[in-house]
Amino acid sequence: MEKLDMSMEEENKEKVHVTTDITITDYEQKIFDTLMEVRNLNKLNTIIRVNGGWVRDKMLQKDCKDIDFALDDISGAEFAAMLSAYLYPGQEHKFGVIKMNSEKSKHLETSTMKVHDMFIDLVNLRSEEYADDSRVPTIRIGTPLEDALRRDLTFNSMFYNINEKKIEDFTGKGIDDLKFGIVRTPLDPLQTFIDDPLRVLRTIRFTTRFGFTMVDEIIDAINNPKIKEYLASKVSFERIGKETDLMFEGENPADSIKYFYDFKIFTHILKFPESCAELKDEEFVNEQTYVSLKVSQVLGILIKDIKKDPNFLSAEWPKDGEFKEMQKYLFYSAILVPFKDYVYTFKKGSKSKTEKVHGYVMYESLKQPNKGKIFSTACLESLDSMITLVNSPFDVLKVGCVVKDLGEYIKPVLLLSLATEYYRDYLADKSQDIDRASLGEVIAKYTGFYESMKEHKIEIAHLIQPLMNGKAIMELYKIKGGPLMKKLTDEVFKWQVEHPDGTLEELQAYMLANRDSFTQG
Repeated sequence: MEKLDMSMEEENKEKVHVTTDITITDYEQKIFDTLMEVRNLNKLNTIIRVNGGWVRDKMLQKDCKDIDFALDDISGAEFAAMLSAYLYPGQEHKFGVIKMNSEKSKHLETSTMKVHDMFIDLVNLRSEEYADDSRVPTIRIGTPLEDALRRDLTFNSMFYNINEKKIEDFTGKGIDDLKFGIVRTPLDPLQTFIDDPLRVLRTIRFTTRFGFTMVDEIIDAINNPKIKEYLASKVSFERIGKETDLMFEGENPADSIKYFYDFKIFTHILKFPESCAELKDEEFVNEQTYVSLKVSQVLGILIKDIKKDPNFLSAEWPKDGEFKEMQKYLFYSAILVPFKDYVYTFKKGSKSKTEKVHGYVMYESLKQPNKGKIFSTACLESLDSMITLVNSPFDVLKVGCVVKDLGEYIKPVLLLSLATEYYRDYLADKSQDIDRASLGEVIAKYTGFYESMKEHKIEIAHLIQPLMNGKAIMELYKIKGGPLMKKLTDEVFKWQVEHPDGTLEELQAYMLANRDSFTQG
């Protein structure tokens, strides 16, 4: 684990450009003005502040669609009621109240409402105190300094005071840490993480999102056995899954996985079934996650190549939200590569059933929806056969059948197979590192494979419309339906794969010529 070179701060070398003279859009100013009008009409002395990510992102000249407001002397619900009466006179209150919910990191009642077509959150400043056995704090109204100090990182603790139109950095470190790319907690990191171990994952997420560097004290705190124990015992898998979602959808998922590996926290965020005895050995699991790390690092390079070249591998890739989702599920699949062949047994009624561990982890531990479980299952179950297929003489029929079975997952499977093959051939020896030249050779091989698929028009074999359906086959053969029909429809598909430009008449002639062999047995 690299340690922070504090000389970059001492030498005043900025890592990113930061401005305290932030630009407020007309739309944002309209919202601010409305809140101030409500304050003044009700003769309040309230100081209204924007907090959290909006302030940080504005200082980095980035857009931020979420605006959260902190109030110093009134509850969010009280102010929301006044705001609702102002915007919607004579109508019922147009705001909602989100109750305290530790599983969603909501430790104080928050009011939310739509103001000029944007939903905003309103909450009062607060101070938090944590018990040893819980991540649910005791709350009281706090000062701006207390509210800033309770936050996870210094550059997330700043405010924008809309009364005075200025940035406020009560910790005295937020602006400089953002400028110099330093990840630091406002208070002692060990206590910060004990109070709320979820902050370990948030710290990793922001470090990799911005490419910043953790201070030594944070590294030491995360390596403390007590923190890892608390991460497993005090944080729900739902919250862990949401944090990893944000990491794996972001710019540098492989960097986050590197921190998981270095800090040895895979075993604290992956829940394996009790009946799989091999994976109850923490040391063994940590050793296996070297595969997770290396496959993820190769995959990270491939994902960045796709972003630079939308025709990477000569394929067309999904865009925007669909691409982010594919990326997320690919990295979940990557970390499960070393565990893809493990099974577990469970009772269903009076019978025992056996299933793969990776499906259990995706659903029960990482809390992914069924579509994520199906995605990872397609990738992991097809991994070895796809690597074999790519390294064999191109067989149109065999490849076409694989594409039919995989459907929309064919391209993600190819990416994960490429990354895994490169790991097995070049990185299994821990003394080796990723080399662009050798990786380029493997990429060229997979590109050639996909180009062969396109040449034979089978890259979309799963979308082939059959020239003959079951009814047409029965009429041609003058037979009734039954178990034989699946075999016959498969024969139609195979013929169309090998004859992409074939006609119905040609297919009928083929089926009639092979009637006896197709209907025997």
